[in-house]
Amino acid sequence: MKKLLTNLFRIFAERECKGVSTLYANLCLEISQDEDLLRLASKCRERQPIPNLFLGAIHYLLLINQDEELCAYYPSISKKESTGIPIALVKEFCERRSYEITKIIQTKIVQTNAINRAAYLMPIISSQFKSTNPVNIVDIGTSSGLTMNADLYEYDYGDGHRYGKSSVKINSRFLGDKWPDFEGIVHVSRKIGIDQHPLDLTLEDNAIWLKALIWPDNLARFERLEAAIDLATTSHIELIQASNSQDFRRVIDQISQQEELLIYHTHVLYQFTQSERKTFRAMINNIGTERNFTYLAVEGSLVFDRQDYGQEGIKIELTTFQDGAKTTQIIGETDGHANWIRWKN
Repeated sequence: MKKLLTNLFRIFAERECKGVSTLYANLCLEISQDEDLLRLASKCRERQPIPNLFLGAIHYLLLINQDEELCAYYPSISKKESTGIPIALVKEFCERRSYEITKIIQTKIVQTNAINRAAYLMPIISSQFKSTNPVNIVDIGTSSGLTMNADLYEYDYGDGHRYGKSSVKINSRFLGDKWPDFEGIVHVSRKIGIDQHPLDLTLEDNAIWLKALIWPDNLARFERLEAAIDLATTSHIELIQASNSQDFRRVIDQISQQEELLIYHTHVLYQFTQSERKTFRAMINNIGTERNFTYLAVEGSLVFDRQDYGQEGIKIELTTFQDGAKTTQIIGETDGHANWIRWKN
């Protein structure tokens, strides 16, 4: 177990945090070599990304206990730049708060809302739905549903144009010479978020947990999340608890076939077993035999279980079902936080 955890934290530092969070990259390398911290992290609940959950638990406790000495090294709290944390201070905190950390990592789950993923969601909605029919979206694995408010955000792709006007600023870059047919913000009439453990943001603890999952030196992301949470409390998002494809189908079947429908998920299927992914995809195909709709999947290449997608990178796969005919294509690639998007078509 120790070797497995050592590799998990090291890989997380080198592949996920490098170039994105220097603070967490350095901290994870330290944790990967510390037996006591690895032993505590080993208590994380099954089928959860351990580094994210463990680091989130520490961040959560600091957000609600801001007199801790460790807070000085967390820019999300101190508002000061920090690239490293004394490992001795982390160990002292974790030892003293081990009971609370254990409770968190055994009861909570990683439910990040990377709001910046709206950077590819809104251009896709804009290019796919040009009719006057109401547009309905269903987000599978929605957490608190913040990406569904994509029509309420402001977008800047560094091209000299801004789309929309909002307190929530979405920033990304389009790489390469292909751009989507993005004509502007398309209003979404109904937003349905499905999750095994939906987060109601009117409950303060849920809002704090979402903040805790943001990497603390990513201040722009942290501030964006705070603004999106404030906006979500005044917008209408339907959050529905469901945990399997049969339950998903019952929710989706309630949407009129005369209205436009987009079903999507971002970085969710990696938490499904291979059998669960197969069942889920069968459900999507079955819906496509009965109605027209669009299906968007944004996942790591391996999650698609297709050899032609390769083993690295994050693919943006778009599928349309029109009069029973199914068309699937990779329309782009991106990174985990949608800091950049390379469109294929």
